[in-house]
Amino acid sequence: MAGPTIPDQQGDDAAAPGVVSTELTLNPKQVSLPLALTPHTTLHVQATRLETSLLIFLTTTDPSNSSSTSPLGSFIYAMPNRTRPSEVLSTALYAIPGSIDLATRVAKMMARRTVKPVYVGCSAASSNATVEEEMDVFKVAIEGISKALGDNGGDEKNGAP
Repeated sequence: MAGPTIPDQQGDDAAAPGVVSTELTLNPKQVSLPLALTPHTTLHVQATRLETSLLIFLTTTDPSNSSSTSPLGSFIYAMPNRTRPSEVLSTALYAIPGSIDLATRVAKMMARRTVKPVYVGCSAASSNATVEEEMDVFKVAIEGISKALGDNGGDEKNGAP
């Protein structure tokens, strides 16, 4: 009498018969852009398009801060409001005063553009920055995200901002 047969599986995580296994592949894109109004400062963008959302990380570097580590910044979640498309809902999952404003603005803009939930991690410091410098960082961040994603931020509807 033969022993029980064991199905041919490729490891412990093999899918059961009849179950379709979807493999998550992350393909983050990275872009570094100089900030025109802040000399010697570079904005670094990492954007990952997930199936149902976007994951974005922003940070800045400058030669005067030679620290090899960057402080953890704010982490924001924003999602489009399905009943009022002109409004975007957002919440701070982790808030640091120096980066929460930029992170929130970027998250809301990208959620509005892509009509998808967006996670934004931001350690880009804007302390002691003028309004013009802060707006420049925001503009460069949106351009960098669009460049990293290879389009205008994703599934933009009807060219809306």
